[in-house]
Amino acid sequence: MQNLISVTQAENIIRQHLTTAAVEIVPLSKAQGRYLREDILADRPLPPFDRVMMDGIAIAHASFASGNNRFPITDTQAAGTPALTLENADSCIEVMTGCVLPHGCDCIIPIEHIDLSENTASLHSDASPQAKQHIHSAGSDTAAGEILLSSGQVLNAAELAIAASCGATHLKVSALPRILIITTGDELVAPEATPLPHQIRRSHATALEALITGMKLGKVDSIHIADDPLALKETITEALPAHDILIFTGGISKGKYDYVAPVLTELLGSPHFHGIAQRPGKPMAFWKNSNSPLVFAHPGNPVSVMACAARYLIPSLVEILSGRSPNPQQLPATGSFHCPSHFTGLVPCRINNGRIQLVPPSNSGNFLALAGTDGIAQLPGNLTGKELLNEQSSFYPWA
Repeated sequence: MQNLISVTQAENIIRQHLTTAAVEIVPLSKAQGRYLREDILADRPLPPFDRVMMDGIAIAHASFASGNNRFPITDTQAAGTPALTLENADSCIEVMTGCVLPHGCDCIIPIEHIDLSENTASLHSDASPQAKQHIHSAGSDTAAGEILLSSGQVLNAAELAIAASCGATHLKVSALPRILIITTGDELVAPEATPLPHQIRRSHATALEALITGMKLGKVDSIHIADDPLALKETITEALPAHDILIFTGGISKGKYDYVAPVLTELLGSPHFHGIAQRPGKPMAFWKNSNSPLVFAHPGNPVSVMACAARYLIPSLVEILSGRSPNPQQLPATGSFHCPSHFTGLVPCRINNGRIQLVPPSNSGNFLALAGTDGIAQLPGNLTGKELLNEQSSFYPWA
């Protein structure tokens, strides 16, 4: 490992090597969760007409103001039909929610405030309608040409509804990076295998793929390589030109069988960093040269993998896809944690009512402690061992 750098230095080094993803066009029906790469403009004022907001009757308010409270119904204005005209100011037109306001009308009286008899609407004695009530005025939400969605936004239900309302049937979005997760370790077997007493089932790739695909941040494949430098070199050599990002778990520390760093250094040169003053995840390393994909090399312990992914990998993918650097939430934290005082703590936590509750595991191999957690809190080491009472902390979610 190299000399340890700070969490902030590691983040800045990674960000210097991020480039915004290419653009692709997808149909509206396939755009959920993707990052928009164009501005969506209102193609006409919204609403495009004076819109009736309640079932009831439409009247000329001046007639009511002059003392009239009984209005013969002359016609019915249904939603989706051209505007009718109120020919007699002392009469009314029956209206349905969402329809266009009839010409000559400037007040809607809800059906709950009237009695209907012999095709006449009589106002209740306590009714006091106001001019313009229950009318959604044309252009009151936005004018034509206004930006409704900005490039870089995530397209979820509300944003997709807005795009659809503007006739944007195909959208420019960030192309998903091609990501390969490479797990290492002779002690690991497939989840479906029955491990021998000295083996464990591998879970890192499952967790990382869930993090990435759950947020629509990439297209993921995974492969497991034994602790064999020749096999590792062959796999990496084939993977480099075929992927945008390589993610390693394990084999990055100082052990006799930790081959990931030496092989990557042989193929790509020295890492930009190898070692961060943080717990967990101290051995993390990062490579990127002019011709290579981004390479994130995580330690092998599962809590370290998840903490490093939440702190560095996920924010990097968001920046690649959105073109913007994400800002972590700042939330008050309670609980305690332990790490060297000159390190930064990356502590699993739960969010309760907008507050962080620290859930530190017994060690970085205790992945069972992550169940029910929401992400990690980043805390300075000088708070180690103290009982925190609403100490402000940066929060990095799992999803």
